[in-house]
Amino acid sequence: MINLCVLIFLSSSGRGGRELNTIRLIPYLQERGMKITVVVLDCGGYVTQWCCNNGVNYHFLGLWPGKLNFIAVAWRFFLIIIKTKIDLIQVYGFTASMLCRFIARPMGVRVVVGIVGAGHFTGVRPLYERLTQKMVNCYVANSLAGKNKLLQIFRDYPPWIDVIYNGVPGIKAPPPLVEKNCFTIGTVANLRPEKGYDVMLEALAQVKSDLGERIIFKYLIVGDGALRKALTEKIHYLGLTEQVYLLGMVENVTEVIYKFDLFVLPSYTEGFPNALLEAMMAGRCVIATNVGGVPEVIEDGYNGLMVEPGNPEELSRAIKKVILNHQLQKNMALRGREVVCKNFTLTRQAEETIRVWKAVYQEGKGVSQ
Repeated sequence: MINLCVLIFLSSSGRGGRELNTIRLIPYLQERGMKITVVVLDCGGYVTQWCCNNGVNYHFLGLWPGKLNFIAVAWRFFLIIIKTKIDLIQVYGFTASMLCRFIARPMGVRVVVGIVGAGHFTGVRPLYERLTQKMVNCYVANSLAGKNKLLQIFRDYPPWIDVIYNGVPGIKAPPPLVEKNCFTIGTVANLRPEKGYDVMLEALAQVKSDLGERIIFKYLIVGDGALRKALTEKIHYLGLTEQVYLLGMVENVTEVIYKFDLFVLPSYTEGFPNALLEAMMAGRCVIATNVGGVPEVIEDGYNGLMVEPGNPEELSRAIKKVILNHQLQKNMALRGREVVCKNFTLTRQAEETIRVWKAVYQEGKGVSQ
């Protein structure tokens, strides 16, 4: 049995999907004999606080607020590799992965680059990936969409690419969906432009206009970010002040999701959204846009509904369809939970991750290409 010493290197220590998935996964990796050290590229935050509270070895490199201190950061990273004596690095984020390629690989450390979304390959990044692909032992995408994007970039010379889907914690059987006077819709996502809140608010204004007094609904937004002021203004402009509530960051997200009758993810782009999986695990009916890895989770009309991004009319129709058909809502919610419990657990993600790590460490050929 190989027990590896693995350094997980994150570009951010914030509270995004990748960071949350990583800290949830670490205990499962440790239970299976992996020795984990965490490094973050910035000055520390939610991730490093979690590591401190849970006895996980961690370092932060301090690349903040700009990149003027990049040489000092690179030197710190070099010293960490020497002192930690790691077998392998799992890295997320472009800048962090470039540090690994030019510092860790020449030192003989194997590098696995995590890809969390096909939409990140913009500008000159595809060129840099092609130029430095031989400095990466393996790429791991969290969706087939991410893998296919890499295959497009590398064309006739594809590297080793594997797919490992995100997992979410198992939770108790959810309370049943019941018909009631007020229908609750919700989204869990940071307040950023790519999350599509502008489209969602326009769709809700249409729902309110079409359903009138027949249905009372409210929309709960869990998350925070730079768009808070702009969203507040749009909520007032569309006449949704009595329907929409900005809850900010919430500690126990699952308890809020249990209050939803419908979870909507109206994003313009996604990788493989944890929040969608969590809502399905919690037995909530879901609607999401047909982007990134979403089609790899949702079978339209079976365990959820999919709509095209940037289309408030289509989204409003989907929302009304769920509101007006309780049996459809209930059936899709039950099937969604079954799919996530079977295919998207942290146990499965940990086992698949260790499988790839060991194969990379042994330079084995048995991992699917």
